[in-house]
Amino acid sequence: MVHGSRNSRPLLRPRVHRGRPHLGRVRCRGRNQGGRPGPEPPGQGAARPPPSGGSIVRRRVGPGEDRRSPHPAFLEHEAPDRILLARSVWTGVDPALGPLRDAAVAIQGDRIVAVGPRDRVLGRRGPRTVIVDLGPGAILPGFVDAHVHLQAGGLDLYRVDLRGLRSRDEFLMRIRDRVGMAAPGSWILGGGWDHHGWGGTLPRREWLDEAAPSNPVFLLRTDLHVGVASTEALRLAGVDSSTPDPDRGTLDRDPATGELTGILRERALELISAVIPPPTEGERAGALQAAALHALRHGVTQVHDMGALQSSGESWASLEALRGLHAEGKLPIRVSVAVPLEDRMRLAHWVAEVGGGDERLRWGAVKAFVDGSLGADTAWFLEDYAHLPGHRGGPITDLDELRHGLEEASALGLQPIVHAIGDAANAWLVEVYEGLCRRYAGRDQRLRIEHAQHLNRDTIARMGVPGMIVSMQPAHLTDDGPWAESRIGPGRAEGAYAIRSLLEAGARPAFGSDWTVAPLDPRAALRAAVTRRITGVGEPGAWGPSQRLELGEALRAHTLDAARAAFLEGETGSLEPGKRADLAIARQCPFTLSPEALISDLEIRATFVDGALAWQDDADPLR
Repeated sequence: MVHGSRNSRPLLRPRVHRGRPHLGRVRCRGRNQGGRPGPEPPGQGAARPPPSGGSIVRRRVGPGEDRRSPHPAFLEHEAPDRILLARSVWTGVDPALGPLRDAAVAIQGDRIVAVGPRDRVLGRRGPRTVIVDLGPGAILPGFVDAHVHLQAGGLDLYRVDLRGLRSRDEFLMRIRDRVGMAAPGSWILGGGWDHHGWGGTLPRREWLDEAAPSNPVFLLRTDLHVGVASTEALRLAGVDSSTPDPDRGTLDRDPATGELTGILRERALELISAVIPPPTEGERAGALQAAALHALRHGVTQVHDMGALQSSGESWASLEALRGLHAEGKLPIRVSVAVPLEDRMRLAHWVAEVGGGDERLRWGAVKAFVDGSLGADTAWFLEDYAHLPGHRGGPITDLDELRHGLEEASALGLQPIVHAIGDAANAWLVEVYEGLCRRYAGRDQRLRIEHAQHLNRDTIARMGVPGMIVSMQPAHLTDDGPWAESRIGPGRAEGAYAIRSLLEAGARPAFGSDWTVAPLDPRAALRAAVTRRITGVGEPGAWGPSQRLELGEALRAHTLDAARAAFLEGETGSLEPGKRADLAIARQCPFTLSPEALISDLEIRATFVDGALAWQDDADPLR
């Protein structure tokens, strides 16, 4: 989670799902055999989603069933099951190379067995090989989203979406719309609001009371580090003006009256989350399946799940739900799961007892936080905030405890994944990681730094070592850009989202979305990284133009290098013989589009996972 807030680990936020899973076996020619609707989380007043424009396959492949193809060496003389022909094929092996023209990809079982010119690949076909001509389309490696909150994102699809609002009236209208679909007394949950969109005034509990007089309301800011609660929500949580600020959290108070405004920051969010009813088992399963469909519709075949946002227990419940779906063959994407660092001993014992999962569902990572977010003024900087003299933010976790926890997790063989936003937070974390690299010099640890949004030159140079992974979410720069310099000043802005500098230092950034903080849509990250386009900022609309990437570099960060962050680059992330056949089929080649058109014109037509058609657009099925 990221981009703006004052102190805690956030919670579940809400949104409207734009597609309904249509579960059934999907053949290459686009027919759904025996399809039926999937489960839908009914959760607090959720409306039934509108119909989807796509289909998802339910593959009954459990963790105990070996569906791997023989090693490619044994397939050299076998005809492939399927050959895909396309105008363009981008393999992702070398970011400096453009796509192959008039090329093909051959698939046998769940593996790629050939990539290259059409004539050469077609020479391998047999009497039962299915040939699929994609016309002017492009074949890409399936996108890898290196940072999502999967269960929260799935639930979020069914709740109040407050992104992009430009006025208080719009904010209240969205809430009233949800109240009209909810039962009296049920919770109204949602999020995505950014007060900078309507001039910078934070919402207040009185706004929520006006829009929902009979319902408790809790709405998270887009960064998930700040929330606003209604008077009824505060009452149910037992929070009033006499409640002290929790450790590393803040309850905002009206300076004139001392009364609560309804704004809660960082650890104070937990006061409300503690009284929100958790999802049922059915709601979790439905949310996770909806999240998987949402990913497939965007060409995403693999995600790194940073855990649920309500509590440690909810992260484990989400993992158990994922295991259940996998056992039933209902998990159509790859998921690598992290649980909170505080549960490192439990995770280590569990890995020793049951293993670390397989290539479809894996676990073995632990997530922690150094600081908060820029928008909430809780990111930790070396110098004062420009608009708050004397305030530099600070750690939201006890640093001695965090250092000990990371050292212990690494000793246990777990992968640390740590949130750091400000330059002081990143410098502190790099120093800790350097010590772990020295201590375990012979081990491939892949110590992850999540977000790395604001860096100084020294820290950038130190992040380029092989033992560290820098996981970034470029779409955040389009959200932060319009107002970030007012907080950090132009000097520090030079080190904001310094992706080009990190590449030049030897780092290989892994891209993700941070869904639900930002939409799960790789196109947004590609456009942001390539254009740095921000309305009204810097060189005609670009923020930090010297940090732009080439399209091939950005694509690689969202495919092979993102897979590398979860130790999966040997199996996924590029189109190479022997690797798993995880593919995104686009209607257009991204290299033929202008950078500005990547979001509007790069359309996903179908998605393959393990060589099987996992999702396709029913309006334009493969034939």
